Amino acid sequence: MNRPYKHLSELIALFQLTCEEDPIVTSIETDSRQVTTGSLFICVRGYTVDGHQYAREATENGAVAILAEEPLEGMTVPVIVLSNTKQAAGQIADLFYDHPSRRLRVYGITGTNGKTTTTKLTYDLFRSAGHKAGMISTVGAMIDGEIIDTPNTTPEAVILHRLLHQMVEQGVTDCVLEVSSHALMEGRVEGVQFHAAAFTNLTHDHLDYHASMEEYAEAKALLFEQVATSGGKAVVLNEADPTSALMAKAANGVPVLWYATEEASDAPIAVEWQEETVRVRLDETVTEVPVFLLGDFNAANLAAAIGLIRAGEVNMYQLIRHIPELRLPKGRLERIPFEGCEIYIDYAHTPDGLEKCLKALSVPDEPLYVVLSAAGERDRSKRSIMGRIASQYCEGIIVTVHDTRREEPQQIIKELIKEIPPRKIITCHETRKEALQIAAKIALTGKRVIIVGKGHERFERIGTEDVPFDETKILMEALNRLSGQESAM
Repeated sequence: MNRPYKHLSELIALFQLTCEEDPIVTSIETDSRQVTTGSLFICVRGYTVDGHQYAREATENGAVAILAEEPLEGMTVPVIVLSNTKQAAGQIADLFYDHPSRRLRVYGITGTNGKTTTTKLTYDLFRSAGHKAGMISTVGAMIDGEIIDTPNTTPEAVILHRLLHQMVEQGVTDCVLEVSSHALMEGRVEGVQFHAAAFTNLTHDHLDYHASMEEYAEAKALLFEQVATSGGKAVVLNEADPTSALMAKAANGVPVLWYATEEASDAPIAVEWQEETVRVRLDETVTEVPVFLLGDFNAANLAAAIGLIRAGEVNMYQLIRHIPELRLPKGRLERIPFEGCEIYIDYAHTPDGLEKCLKALSVPDEPLYVVLSAAGERDRSKRSIMGRIASQYCEGIIVTVHDTRREEPQQIIKELIKEIPPRKIITCHETRKEALQIAAKIALTGKRVIIVGKGHERFERIGTEDVPFDETKILMEALNRLSGQESAM
């Protein structure tokens, strides 16, 4: 990859600023530990860390200039003061990397549930069509099949533009980007030009961050405003979700491609679930093809993906034949590969996501058991709702926690079980590993088990630390150890 560089004066000219010194900037960083000689260090205030506290360390590591929201005393390099460094970071990174989002087509996907699946389906369909594609999502970034880890659903702006630059350098033509409401509010996609964007749905989540569902919806709508200001070609909206009207309004005249999950709909794109097949309608053309995506809710995710593909330069009718090749992302209704038992893991962490997941696995006369959890220091209002939903679909519930951060596990459990009938509760465990081991015992007796909350993730957030935690590995170890032994159930 060509190593970019810019003079400091070029970067701060974005804000009509000048400085006496004009060093060459060879990288942009918001983490002082990543600073090397030639870096511009941007001080960003986060949830728990204030980058201003690390400005001196950045200069010691080789930073040639500092971007901050307040004057910094005793610095030996230029300090440029701006009112909002989070917003500025995206604009500066966009310029530093020579506007990478203008040199490929970027497709944004937002909504409460289905973002990751829709992102991967879109990415896979682009690749099936012969396009060199990139993907940036909760499960990581991919450049034409190569996996690159990312720290957030939507990486912070500097990393995002760096990834887009890397994709351009490697010849990527289409990049699919999962966009969270947090990313939109905090400027992580600042400077990105969107070719098109899709909306999946809006359901209860993140009310620890947003003051109301109305505010949450308005945050999502920021993506569609950005499509409009980018000169985007289309927005892809869910006919069944009333919040889509807000997204269409925010798009301000950008053409709307509506999608639906019923063939009888007037939407130009419809995907109707038929258990082992899907009926796909594009305008007046209807095709039925096999599908291996567990859960009828994935009809909507597939329809949204088809809408985004249609906004690209793809022969849609040839693409339909590739639908049978599609698979769900890791950690989405993923079956643990252990012979003789049926146990799944899923990322479901919202009421709507949990209900869809449990409904997809519900089979008459085959009881379902769930490991139910909630995260610490996150939307507490959804915990009891999730407990109620779990009790509606499941015969037995193992209650536990994940990502407790600095909240007491017992408090999380107390709120989860508030609306669960006591007869449904198998056990409560403050330690998630112990809950998984109980789940393994149950699965080995022939019961069907689903574990929700973590999905693909490979660490737990305990206190302020990220602790390695691989659910698949823990389950496989427990199943191997317990197989052949009589269950304690």
